[in-house]
Amino acid sequence: MIDPVTGLAIATSAWKIIRQGFAAGREIESMAKDVSRWMGACHDIEKAHGKAKSRRFGGSVEEEALETWAALKKVKQQREELRLYMLAINPQAWNELVRLEGQIRKQRIAEEAERRRRREEIFTWTSIVAGISVFMIVVVLILSRIFP
Repeated sequence: MIDPVTGLAIATSAWKIIRQGFAAGREIESMAKDVSRWMGACHDIEKAHGKAKSRRFGGSVEEEALETWAALKKVKQQREELRLYMLAINPQAWNELVRLEGQIRKQRIAEEAERRRRREEIFTWTSIVAGISVFMIVVVLILSRIFP
């Protein structure tokens, strides 16, 4: 996850490219890469804001929360502008985009849960193997003392 200032910089640069495309009359489909980059930065900003709100320890929590809040407000403004543009072109386009965004978000959450589960499983098996190894070493040392 990136910090909110970097996320806002990425979102703003992508947003400028998207607005230039709108002004030039480009179709939203031809700007998919830029829209995707913008949406990714927006997601990172939203995650950073959620983490900043829930943090209890660390320095300048208020400053971080304020930065993420300001970035979040800017992103919401950009998102509303994109929604209005898409609704003007095709009333169903925004709904399709939101639906796809939801599907992708669910997929990312499922992938993250799977990565977390695998990490825990690897840790568990590593701990078991290490425990058995230590037990075997202790048994061998005890037996080597008993039967020299």
